[in-house]
Amino acid sequence: MKSDRWVIRIALLLFAGCGTLELQSEFSAGRQALIKGDSNTALTYFQRVSVGDPNYVTNYIVLRESIWTYVGRGQYNAGKFGDAKQAFEKALSYVNDDQLARLYLGLTLLRLPQSTTPSNAFTLQEILFALREGIEPKRVAALAHERGIGFDLTKDTDNQLRNAGADSFLVDEIKKIRAESVKKRPENQTSQGAKEIASALAGLRDSLDYAIAHSTQGRFWDPTGEIRTQIKSGLSLVSAREPDWQKVISTGEWIGQTLEEEIDRARRDEADDRRRNQTR
Repeated sequence: MKSDRWVIRIALLLFAGCGTLELQSEFSAGRQALIKGDSNTALTYFQRVSVGDPNYVTNYIVLRESIWTYVGRGQYNAGKFGDAKQAFEKALSYVNDDQLARLYLGLTLLRLPQSTTPSNAFTLQEILFALREGIEPKRVAALAHERGIGFDLTKDTDNQLRNAGADSFLVDEIKKIRAESVKKRPENQTSQGAKEIASALAGLRDSLDYAIAHSTQGRFWDPTGEIRTQIKSGLSLVSAREPDWQKVISTGEWIGQTLEEEIDRARRDEADDRRRNQTR
């Protein structure tokens, strides 16, 4: 009987281990899809991990990220800002110092549609349909100025528009329309977004500075200082008397994307350094 209990315990441990490995595999695949800009595929993987382990947290030398941060980032890149906001808030309920969740929450608040969006504003699907039907981009731009735009421009939506026939003129006009709508956003939503972004950038700056100064792994992060320079720029932008919100958003998105890529780059550099030391 005693031996049977030990067999059952070992079997349960092996089963749990297999489940953990499967989640890690799904998460890794999701990260690579996210980095490549395939947000729909990334979101599918991240949602599976969140179902398997809603407490899943990554721990890097500079960053701690909840699986809900990754779910939110997939939704954010796909333009699903309402869903993304909920995911980032959930991430912070699990990991309060998840600075990327806080950064993207702030960016999401700046991107969320405001109450002044016209009820008949163009959806992405309507513009894609018009372009595929052969309507000239200049005509689509003129209509967009009349009716407004009911979606935001992300990497995904930019690619979809260009694949459907949009030219740079139309994309730039959509950016201008959205920039104007940002100015009309409720002040409390804008100020809350700015507050979250400033807090996140300060936290990321401090984490990078501490890791680089006090850990062996940290010296492989941001060796050129470019990320810290952009963080400093982002803090200046968001604290300006009259912030350029489009620049705040683009700078914040660059920092979030580059930090994710930096995880893998720093690992490669550390592994290369270890191999060089072993061959000496």
